[in-house]
Amino acid sequence: MFHPGRAKKLCYNNFSKNVAFAVFCGVMGMSEDFFSGIEQVEMKFNGGVGKLPIFYRGVRSFSLMVPASYFALKRLLPDPRFIPAQAAPGVGIITLSAFEYSETDIGPYNEFSVGIVLNNPYFLPLPAYNLTKQYLTRFYCVYVYRLPVTTEIALRAGVDFYNFPKFIADIEFSDTEESVSCRLSQDDTEILTIKVPRIPTRTLGEMKFIAHLYHNRQPQMAEFKINVVDGAIKWLPGPEASWSFNNAHPYGKELNQAVLGTRAVSCLYMPRIQGILYGPEHLSIPLIDRAMRTVTGK
Repeated sequence: MFHPGRAKKLCYNNFSKNVAFAVFCGVMGMSEDFFSGIEQVEMKFNGGVGKLPIFYRGVRSFSLMVPASYFALKRLLPDPRFIPAQAAPGVGIITLSAFEYSETDIGPYNEFSVGIVLNNPYFLPLPAYNLTKQYLTRFYCVYVYRLPVTTEIALRAGVDFYNFPKFIADIEFSDTEESVSCRLSQDDTEILTIKVPRIPTRTLGEMKFIAHLYHNRQPQMAEFKINVVDGAIKWLPGPEASWSFNNAHPYGKELNQAVLGTRAVSCLYMPRIQGILYGPEHLSIPLIDRAMRTVTGK
């Protein structure tokens, strides 16, 4: 039998739950709309089970963009089709980015990215202009040069399907009231350290990064889209944004030989973001075969 009072109470309870969830999402800065409408496929990796595209629901990140020799960067890139963007004639950009993933489809892990900013093919390849257009459109092109991680599943998911240049390393975060820092080391030997100031943040919305890779001796790429819930960008920061490379480690030494000066071009402080890593753009026959065998378990 229909009871108006019970129906009214049920509607009120459901409404209250929805309002509570909406308030919670607002307080936590979450946005389920960011992930809506995107189909995922379960994948089995050597290190476990995950999904593609990979959803990153809880992330904090901070980065430095540091000036480097254009010609040194050209020597580091594996194919002449990769062209570094120039902040000024002869000056390219290296990105040093720390990521702390607390909630993802492949579990929690830490990651450190060393990247080389490339010319975006949709803009004129002019010094300063191409880089400025990437900033204004929030559409960045970066060659991923090194990408150490802290878990086996993060390693296998990145290497097997994208050929991300990943390796297992120690990635440690430190926090003070004024700054955040990250130390990258391998086998108890420090590679580098970065420090970024805590600057006032706001909601920046979506940004798109095209991660350029090299797979089967061919250029490969994958889109990494992020939703910046809390973040800020500071241009030409002072000594409060700093880095150090260890010349005793080959990775630290090659970076030290490429970088120009001691002042960052910019720093990014993003304590709360969400992300989606889409599948590799170029599906070669070996990659399709590997994906099919992974899905079917054969």
